[in-house]
Amino acid sequence: MIEKTIFTLQLIQIDFFTAFGLVTILYFLISIFSKNQYLKNIDEESNRFISFIGIVFLLVWIIGIFTELNLLTEEDKGFLIDRMFGKYWIGFWIQPLLWVIVTQLLRLNSVRKNVLLRIIFAVLLIFSIEKMVIIYTSFQRDYLPSSWVMYNDLSIYPSNLILELLMKIVVFLLSVGIFFLINRKINERKTAKLKSL
Repeated sequence: MIEKTIFTLQLIQIDFFTAFGLVTILYFLISIFSKNQYLKNIDEESNRFISFIGIVFLLVWIIGIFTELNLLTEEDKGFLIDRMFGKYWIGFWIQPLLWVIVTQLLRLNSVRKNVLLRIIFAVLLIFSIEKMVIIYTSFQRDYLPSSWVMYNDLSIYPSNLILELLMKIVVFLLSVGIFFLINRKINERKTAKLKSL
């Protein structure tokens, strides 16, 4: 059960949060040159979708915490509770709560219209705090540029990286489209029910 929860959280993080950040950056780059209403509609629906996914993430995360607490031994449960509420509690709570807060702030029209906030939110959704710390500390080390290795047997080549990012965007936009169709169907049924009353 805990493996499925971790997989779901990683899926949401990698395939939805990261893709939304990429779509947001692409939207603002394209909107510089084009003021198409269709793009604005996609952006609005993407914001609604990612707000919904933020709630799903929060629910899965809470379920995962309670499931893990129930499955652990007393000693491991003590370590987890100490990690959650001990001296370094902020490290446990900050990233998930940041993702939830960012996705829920996108419900506000003033936040959605603010370009600077949206770009900051996109970066926060693309890169976790852990990744930012790793990137920052890797630049602080005494590595020489000649010792940097870009490719090894299992690394992602730039062409594969571009293809992977493109696939993330396509899957995200397909998910937004499905979300839009479901919402439209629900709204049609609500209006039909109201008309019949």
